Amino acid sequence: MKKMIQKNKGRLICSAFVMCIGMILGYTCENSLWVNGTFAVTYVVAMAVTFYDNRNRQQSDKVIRMVTWIVPGMTLLYNGIARWIDMGVRKENLLMVILYVGMGLLFVIVGNYLPKVKPNRTIGIRVVWTLQDEENWNATHRFSGKIWVAAGLLSMSCGLFSDSMAALFLFIVAITAAAFGSILYSYLYYRKK
Repeated sequence: MKKMIQKNKGRLICSAFVMCIGMILGYTCENSLWVNGTFAVTYVVAMAVTFYDNRNRQQSDKVIRMVTWIVPGMTLLYNGIARWIDMGVRKENLLMVILYVGMGLLFVIVGNYLPKVKPNRTIGIRVVWTLQDEENWNATHRFSGKIWVAAGLLSMSCGLFSDSMAALFLFIVAITAAAFGSILYSYLYYRKK
């Protein structure tokens, strides 16, 4: 754990700084205390779990970078939007557009990184079948990367029709299909073997 922290010391300091900027940006916004507290706890837990797992020492630097920056990026984005709305921008359906596009972008980014994730117990599709078999792990993550990118693009397109209930339904179906599709693929791969 100490080795990984030393190796990523600069990245950790920079990402914590960005997170603090996001928290300061949203400090006076309504509900900011509990939301920013949740972001802070999530960040600390995610870093501790990621750096504690010895198998992550051989993990791709790109994957560690993504894990390090995902919560600070979300904190900055959330607090920036909250500040923007508090300043008087009251456009109808703005929040839904941001949700669709933001979650879609997150799924596209994670989907691009999934095939690069090496077997470990903290990052990736961690079900019993992938953890027991490296071949299953690799096949599942290659497949998952594709469906997560597709779900992300579909989610972003929902932002064009944010006032429609069909867009919300499509968004929920896309995200759910990406999550459960990955698990189902892993199980079917296991059964085939």
